[in-house]
Amino acid sequence: MKHLTFPAIILCIVISTHTRAQNSTITIKNKSERSITVKLMHGLEKKSTEYKIDSVGPKGTVVFNIYETGWYYTKLRAIQYDKKHPENNDTIYSKDRPIQLVSDKKRGYTNLTIEFKVKETKNDGSVSITRKEYDH
Repeated sequence: MKHLTFPAIILCIVISTHTRAQNSTITIKNKSERSITVKLMHGLEKKSTEYKIDSVGPKGTVVFNIYETGWYYTKLRAIQYDKKHPENNDTIYSKDRPIQLVSDKKRGYTNLTIEFKVKETKNDGSVSITRKEYDH
């Protein structure tokens, strides 16, 4: 009986810790061959603040944990490095529209996934921004 009781206690501890640590997430999947830097902004555009920043390599993924309900959006800087053809090196800056995320026990938790792909088109859902706007 001791062997059955001990694993059951460990399982209860793991479940309760997971429940207390529950939060919302934004997952960024980099589906491109570019290295990207993601700024997660909190608030609406003019009154927003930088919440978190992280880098994602080509074909990589990063997860941002969100502990507070509110409006969030991303600013991206995607850099292409081509050692064989340096004339192909370039940088793209963009931002997404703000989206409201919920992160509380009563209303639930938002788990959002954003895929970053480079398409040579003008209408990809994101807005091009300047480097100056990305930095601020």
